[in-house]
Amino acid sequence: MQAITARKDLYEAIQTVGRAVSGRSTLPILSHILVTPQGGSTLKLTATDLEMWVECSLTARIQAGLGDMEEAGGFTVPSRYFTEILGALPEADVVLDRPDGGNKTQLRCGRSDYSLLGLPAEEFPALPDVEPTATITMNGAVLKAMIKQVAFAVSTDETRVILTGVLFIFNGPQIKMVATDTHRLAVRGGVASAGEGQGQAVLPARAMNEISRLAGDDDEVVIALAQGQARFEVNKKNSNGDTLATTTLITRLIEGQFPNYERVIPGGHERKLTLETAEFQKAVKRVAIVARENANRIVLETQGAQLAMSAEAGTVGSARDEIEVAREGDDIQIAFNAKYLGDVLAAIETEGVVLELTEPLRPGILRPIGDNAADYLCVLMPMQVI
Repeated sequence: MQAITARKDLYEAIQTVGRAVSGRSTLPILSHILVTPQGGSTLKLTATDLEMWVECSLTARIQAGLGDMEEAGGFTVPSRYFTEILGALPEADVVLDRPDGGNKTQLRCGRSDYSLLGLPAEEFPALPDVEPTATITMNGAVLKAMIKQVAFAVSTDETRVILTGVLFIFNGPQIKMVATDTHRLAVRGGVASAGEGQGQAVLPARAMNEISRLAGDDDEVVIALAQGQARFEVNKKNSNGDTLATTTLITRLIEGQFPNYERVIPGGHERKLTLETAEFQKAVKRVAIVARENANRIVLETQGAQLAMSAEAGTVGSARDEIEVAREGDDIQIAFNAKYLGDVLAAIETEGVVLELTEPLRPGILRPIGDNAADYLCVLMPMQVI
């Protein structure tokens, strides 16, 4: 078998599936990419670490040869070397040649010639068969925006695995994403293009971030949820709405009971601060330079129409900044983690933001100001003011 394809297309496809390649597995086959010819014009690439599978296709000119019946199951190439080689080659057609079958693949491009040793294709784990109990279709831009506004709040503590994922709640086209690390809670609601079924699932943050990278703003993303698994199909469309290419990601779901997040959300507030998002974000970033040397503690204090932000660190010194604020209620002094505050402000895309407060040791809520303000909130736990 011989396959000819553009270097750029093959390199992009390898980078797409390569993010699912395992770097620490004791199974050598998981460090390889499975390449499967389909018909005479398509190559399918698949990679996995047994937690996540990624599969994509690209156009190629495939020429059959003797013994090609053995190629029906594909062949494997070592991901690391294949990626490095393609990244170093000139912009020209790449020829993948397998004249003798077996585990050896010859790669030629211009005057460069490589012979790569793979492993038997039959050792490569099969793509899971997902039998969906619910299906949701979403616009790529909407899905990416939702992921962006909750992913930063996912926990990195592996001792509480359930918090390392995003809670995905669905009821027909109505969907909600929730993430928390117990210090902050992000909740984002939205409406899908179409949806069937209802329920909830906890999706690994890694898979959600990968989908955010894979999906373009104009792409159609079909989410199929099943027992213990989820499948994402990213369909790239042309101007007529026809599907040009599909990238598939399958991930295992995180098992367990997600915390009751609703009881963490304050039911009311006594003070309301309205601020310009960009100015607030810049001021927090400036003060955080000092705050990071003292557990990222930043103190917010209202003084009439001004909001003062300050931080102190014994080994560095102090910082203070002020911005304008529209305040409702009495003045207040409260401390937050500057990093957490900066993360949520970076995720809010509206010009204005509202900070709802009750008392110095009670959680605060950040909400965007705009038409879809009711769809998003982030709860931040306060720090002790010292």
